[in-house]
This record gives sequence, structure tokens and C-alpha cells, in this order.
Amino acid sequence: MAAKGILAAVVALAVLAPVAAAAQDESNVIVTGMRSNRSANEYYDEQQSAIGLTRKADYFVKPLYVSSDSRDPDERRQELFAMLRATIERAGAAGITLVAGDFTLTPVTVANMEELSIGSGNRPDTSRVQIYARMPVSSSVASVREADRRITAFVKSVPVTGRSFVETGGTVLGLSNPDQYRLEVVKTIADEARRYAAQFGSDYGIEIRGLDSELFWQQASETDVFLYIAHSFVVRPK
Repeated sequence: MAAKGILAAVVALAVLAPVAAAAQDESNVIVTGMRSNRSANEYYDEQQSAIGLTRKADYFVKPLYVSSDSRDPDERRQELFAMLRATIERAGAAGITLVAGDFTLTPVTVANMEELSIGSGNRPDTSRVQIYARMPVSSSVASVREADRRITAFVKSVPVTGRSFVETGGTVLGLSNPDQYRLEVVKTIADEARRYAAQFGSDYGIEIRGLDSELFWQQASETDVFLYIAHSFVVRPK
């Protein structure tokens, strides 16, 4: 289903198993898509509005879970942050930005990495930190598959310290400050509603309801996002 304006942590940023995620980074969001048996479009969501705005996403985003499963807690922490440091130091050369957080994401640096929250992994005696690898959508990285390939190759290149390791989630789309497109979505709805009304002649007008509701977004293709407001309109005599 589509993500909302302020995303619940469970949609993307809470401590998740390695699955597709959603997040905000200075009002950036990660957009997830769903399959539907009702449509040939693999990203179609039967609950989304038919009228909205489609635009290119800003980023590809992939969650990374930097972990260690050494038995000793102090050794585990040391190994985890050693691998996280190595990940940070190599990210720039790979064209990757590392960010972390729940609702508001911030850049991950060597200076602030130990401020990150350490959670439990999927196995006993395992500690992990969740961050996100982000790549801009560009002509050289123009599909989720290519971004996933590059980020996965980068993760495999990071040297291991002791029993440290990195797990990854699915690569999804990221959108910067989606609320900036709200007026464009409203204009799209108004233009489409007027075209409907015009089919009935000049004696008819429209009434649109629901434009004060939340803005939603949904993955529409490998690189595109569909933004919409759940609304309805009625064509009636003036």
C-alpha cells in the first residue's frame, strides 16, 4: 500500500528484518511498491487514486544492517563499529551516501557513527546498526536493478573485522520533500476534473472533495513515483 506524508516507522525506518524500507531524509522519503493481481503493472495499487502526478524519483535507497555476532559484548561492539567505519570510509568513492535515522535521516560519518542506536540482530548474541545506502537516480544508474547491483558490490568490498558482517534489504526509490509537489497534484486533479465536466457541456460544473487530505506516494516504475491525494469529484448542473 502507499506510504503517507509522515511515514510510520514500521514502513521503513524502524528496526526491520532485511526487507524493503521507507524513510525520510530532511523530508526525503523512500517509496515502496506493491504488486497487484488485478493489473499488468507490477507497481499498481488498487487503493491509489487514478489521477495524480508522476515524476522521477531522486534516489535509490537500500537498507544496510552492520552487525557482529561475537559472544563478548565489548568485542561485538568493537567489531561492529570497525566494519561501520570501513563502510563509511569507502562509500564516497563508490558514489554512495550513507544516512541513518527514523523519521529524519542524517548523514553517517566517522565522527557521529557511535551515536547510532545499536539493536539486536536476528540471531542470539548479535548486535547491529541500521543505516541506508543512497545513490542518485541518474543516466548511469537508471534502474533499481543497477543500483542494487552497485550497492551490493560495494557492501561485498568492505573488509570484515572479526565476526562482523553486513546484511542488506531491498533497493527502493527515494523522494526529496514530496510535499513540495502537493500543489502540482491539486492542479492535475483540477485539470482532469474540468476535462470531465467539459464532456457534459457548458451548463455543467464540478465539485471536488478531499483535497485537504494527506498526500500519498507510490512507486510507479523502476525510476518513477506516482503522487496523489485521495479525492472524489462530482459533475453536476451549474
